[in-house]
Amino acid sequence: MMGWLTDLKHAARSLRAQAGTALLATFTLAIGLAAATAIYAVIDAVLLRDLPYPHAERLVQIRERAEDGHDMALAYPNYADLSATVDAFDATAYYTDMGAPVTYAGNTQRHRYALVGDNFFQVLGVAPVLGRSFSGDERARLAVIGFDLWQSRFGGRADVLGQVFEINGETHSVIGVMPRGFAFPAQAALWTPVLSVLDHPGNSRSAHNFDGIGRLHAGEGLAQARLAAAALAKRLHEQHGDDVDAAGFDLMPLRDAIAAPVRNALLLLAAGTAFLLLIAMTNATNLLLAVNVARGRELAVRSALGASRARLARQVFAESLLIAGSACVLGLTGASLAIRLLLRSGGAGLPRLDDIALDPAAIGMGILLALAMAGVVALAVLLGSQRGTPNASLRESGRGLSAGKAQLRMRATLLVGQTALTTLLLFGAGLLTRNFVSLMSVDPGFDGSSAMRVELIRPWSQDAAVAAETARRYQALIDAFASLPGVDAAGGVNALPLTGSGAGGTFWDGSVTDLASLDAVDGLGYAEFRIATADYFRAAGMRMLSGRGFDARDRADGENVAVISAAAARTAWGNADPIGKRIQFGNMDGDARILTVIGVVNDVHEHRLDRAPSGTIYLNLGQRPMAASEFNIVVRSALPLAALEREMRGQLQSLAGDIPHRLAPLAEVRTAALAERRLSLVLLGIFAGVALLLAVGGLYGLMAFAVTQRGHEFALRQVLGATPARILGLVLHGGMAIAAIGVASGLALAWASARALSGMLYGVPAGDLLVSIGVVVLLLATTLLACLLPARRACTVAPREALS
Repeated sequence: MMGWLTDLKHAARSLRAQAGTALLATFTLAIGLAAATAIYAVIDAVLLRDLPYPHAERLVQIRERAEDGHDMALAYPNYADLSATVDAFDATAYYTDMGAPVTYAGNTQRHRYALVGDNFFQVLGVAPVLGRSFSGDERARLAVIGFDLWQSRFGGRADVLGQVFEINGETHSVIGVMPRGFAFPAQAALWTPVLSVLDHPGNSRSAHNFDGIGRLHAGEGLAQARLAAAALAKRLHEQHGDDVDAAGFDLMPLRDAIAAPVRNALLLLAAGTAFLLLIAMTNATNLLLAVNVARGRELAVRSALGASRARLARQVFAESLLIAGSACVLGLTGASLAIRLLLRSGGAGLPRLDDIALDPAAIGMGILLALAMAGVVALAVLLGSQRGTPNASLRESGRGLSAGKAQLRMRATLLVGQTALTTLLLFGAGLLTRNFVSLMSVDPGFDGSSAMRVELIRPWSQDAAVAAETARRYQALIDAFASLPGVDAAGGVNALPLTGSGAGGTFWDGSVTDLASLDAVDGLGYAEFRIATADYFRAAGMRMLSGRGFDARDRADGENVAVISAAAARTAWGNADPIGKRIQFGNMDGDARILTVIGVVNDVHEHRLDRAPSGTIYLNLGQRPMAASEFNIVVRSALPLAALEREMRGQLQSLAGDIPHRLAPLAEVRTAALAERRLSLVLLGIFAGVALLLAVGGLYGLMAFAVTQRGHEFALRQVLGATPARILGLVLHGGMAIAAIGVASGLALAWASARALSGMLYGVPAGDLLVSIGVVVLLLATTLLACLLPARRACTVAPREALS
């Protein structure tokens, strides 16, 4: 132990003598460690760590799979058949979540709540910390509330059980409080049971409105459950034919399902972080090799005086350990700041955000990485150190001729690897940039500029009078916004594009008038279900392709009408004119009145920009208000958005002060839809930029080192008649050769691994030639700049001084 302490003290003195180089190596390693530790903390929380439920590995998400392969919500009858016939589960449950106005003690706020079927809490294995959950056959207006809601809205009062409050205007009684941190589905603040009358899920096998969860039997594998579900799906198609519009069931571990939206992006960032860490290590190794050259005579003297190779190796490791230890402290500090910044920014849609922290596991990973880096760097330095006898080393260092030949080869090899990894990072960042630009160029079907939106929510009710009153208040607010100076158009819809918040299902020909007989009749196709007002299409910047939109002719007691998107028209009638066609879409809102198509509008991306637009059918708010308790008003104006917002807030305060609402630019919808991709692009771009700086710095250091070591050679060449241009070419050739080999190796690796990125790309080939050319040009140009200064210095070597 005392020997190690002595080595550490001596290492500290040695590094103090080369403080600049040591600090640069420390900061280089700290950058890599900070990135690696922060990304590990995120991946551990989101991808690796079990969910906080008993035997969480047995929990499964249950959804259905569409014909094109994407997963979708469950139709209740299909779920019921799976629950009854697939015996791989201890229990299953279905649920859906939505926003609702919650009123307590006269104060109304918007919260997300989950409407849950039997066994929901039992499947998850979580019980309330206060009170109880629902029994299997309970169908009363009861509520289990979340811990945070208990604290914030009910003041954490101990007598909360039995307290009454309103959800969607209906009185509920509190029967339980869930543990702190429980919020499944995400952001749910309270849970109510499915009621037999008000909330019955329905019998349509094409109305996909629910998610499902299941707990596998102990020892039962997911593979067996999938086989049983696939067999059931086949039977359902045989029994019900086209009434079943899903291709099959989709079963996935619940942990993986929660992480699925960000899984690929996180794995990509993990790969980028690993490359950055390797680049940082090679850079630090190169810096320490330079320190060893400067101390070559000292080490040779110590070896000549009897110091063993093991003793010298321990000294080198001690120096690496001090640098890595300092880098670890700085890196963990940087990781902590990065995680705080991520949490404050909202996490760009990351699930399980509350679990992300610089916890002992992340700190331990940072320390292990630091120790590994110390060992790798020390080993690389030792391998690159001078070989031969101490006497030869002393003679060489005394002449200053070949003291760095071995190290030049080692440093050049490291720089080739560093450049290859940098090429990989730049290629990935380039592909993501091109992908992002491609998505930005996709027409979402609406114009988000020069418009504001207001999210509103009122209690949902089956009472037609209550629904009509909700529609009247929304329309009054729209009319008030439309009358503001500078407003071009104002209208509303129950679910905005790109939010994925609306419902959808099969629609039928207008000859079908009995909703109970829908399963016996083939549908025309699948479409999103939307409720809109007269001027919504103009306010949203959409285009009427044929026919007309809603207007004053469409009275509540008149013929029910619909405007459909071009995709819905093609699905139902091909190239035929859809105007005047009659359709049935009452399975979505329980209203069997037939709809007459009066207009066709352009398609919009309801869910994702990288998925083809689905068909959409718009119904008139004044005629079908039942599904419009949640509503979005869009206001388009030539006024600056800040001025428009002030005017709109005044109207909201006057006409809707009692309605929970949120005001934001309409463009925010598209921004939010790209948030995950933007985060990946920014982080990988930062990694690539840092890697490029490290690679250029490392190459500059190598060329400067080589010029110093070859000073005698350059002087002799000048004496023998070499021109400055010839010497400049020699130096540039050496640097560009290293860069060329590294770039070629990196591109080969990038093209070989590009397929892994193909699932994240839209409109960009994985081996994009433009990105490849851009990476090559950027790296070779920066390499040329990095080599110019050392090359010019080589041209100015004075032969008399160098040979003296």
